[in-house]
Amino acid sequence: MEKQTLFALVVGVITGQNVLAQSFGGQRVFPFLGLPTHARVAALGGQVASATRPDGVYFQNNPALADSLPDNQLSLSFMPYLAAAKYYTIQYGLPVKRKNAVWAAGLQYLSYGQFDLTDPQGNTLGTFTANDYALSLTHARTEGDFSLGATVKAVGSSIETYSAFGLMADFGAVWRHPKRELSVGLVAKNAGVLLRNFGPSDADLPFDLQAGITVKPRYAPVRLTLTGYQLHRFDIVYNDPALNLSYDLNGNVIPRKMSVANRLAHHLIVGAEFLFSRNVNVMVAYNHRQRQEGKLLRGAGLAGLSFGASVQARAFQFTYARFVYAPTSGGSSQLSVRMDLARLL
Repeated sequence: MEKQTLFALVVGVITGQNVLAQSFGGQRVFPFLGLPTHARVAALGGQVASATRPDGVYFQNNPALADSLPDNQLSLSFMPYLAAAKYYTIQYGLPVKRKNAVWAAGLQYLSYGQFDLTDPQGNTLGTFTANDYALSLTHARTEGDFSLGATVKAVGSSIETYSAFGLMADFGAVWRHPKRELSVGLVAKNAGVLLRNFGPSDADLPFDLQAGITVKPRYAPVRLTLTGYQLHRFDIVYNDPALNLSYDLNGNVIPRKMSVANRLAHHLIVGAEFLFSRNVNVMVAYNHRQRQEGKLLRGAGLAGLSFGASVQARAFQFTYARFVYAPTSGGSSQLSVRMDLARLL
């Protein structure tokens, strides 16, 4: 009985925190997969499906973008999430030589820290931990102007003695204009099967269908990116009937209505990367869904906005991003370091 009570409490806390990353209706497992996998991704709004100047660090978002990942390139990312939670990612270009083909490995790990284990009377029984992880292998191949990629990953989550586990796959494609800096990307993420869940209740995998377009105007030092996500679901608006109520003359509640334009905008992220020099870039983005959900709390603040900067120094690239999911969380920062091991060894 004690473990069941503890499990219910901790699951409620953890899933409540992860709702900031992906607050859609229904019960979902592994919501941490919606967190940005790199500081560049975080600075561009949290999701990326395309790139004109291919960047290998995007391959955990669209496996087709791994086609530009050099052998022996290692990227490490760290993000203090909420409370004591810490989020880590690792990306590595495997030294496997194949014509027009690339292999890469990745790891996402979210630790929620250590918790006190107590009985219903509050007596301490010890401590326990909770964490999420995803270990992935990616393959990408280029044929002409098209790149295709696929990622297979083992995904798990554990809370005390309870656990969940699944096998998933991402499938992506990218088309690049042969003469201009223009690309279009499409990716289906987190398709698979849940092999074990925490309990007998049903839960959905965090499937996501995304598309994106990135363009750099010929004479402008900026790259513009438009990303659409959750495209397989039209209505992803969080419309809490207990908030923003209005009444008619008889005191009856008038349901809050959402326009079609607003519903469509909830799927979109707009980002820009300013190219100040060959080695220094600044990024900024706007996520409309996160902005609107932030308004449901204590005012909008900077919810939905993200920004960051990237600096290249010899064999290293340092990227910092700041983003706000909701005003009450105060936002999060992510730091990523990319190393070209072939130049260092």
